[in-house]
Amino acid sequence: MIDQYLTFTVDKQNYGVQISAIREINRISEITKVPEAPAYVAGVMNLRGKVIPVVTLRLRMKLAEADVTKETCTIVVETKAGQVGVIVDSVSSVINLDKKDVDETPVQQGDENYIIGVGKLENGMVLLVDIEKCLGSELIFGGEAIAAEAA
Repeated sequence: MIDQYLTFTVDKQNYGVQISAIREINRISEITKVPEAPAYVAGVMNLRGKVIPVVTLRLRMKLAEADVTKETCTIVVETKAGQVGVIVDSVSSVINLDKKDVDETPVQQGDENYIIGVGKLENGMVLLVDIEKCLGSELIFGGEAIAAEAA
């Protein structure tokens, strides 16, 4: 079985998210900061009239902050609680990965375990991310919002 992934880079590392979770890709636009939000929440943005939270993936992954460049993008993903903008260093491509080319993560990540596999490519590897786990939607939207969405 073949799955499609959108690949992107954060801190020079290739990551992939299943294409079914992706809604769109945008250039960085105006983001309004929200007081007392977690450090990895950059703020909120207006996506054609809908206000959505925006997360800096570098900070969510506990990596060093970096400047915005012309390659920096916001990937809009769909989570159980709603859409979230995810800031990444750059977007690479859409790849097809056969299940036989994906290995389990050989390294334990702690409690979050959002790296769900390692895709083997001709020119390297790509870490496959469970974006729902990675974003920790309950931390962005609050537990009540998740419960209301599930009801």
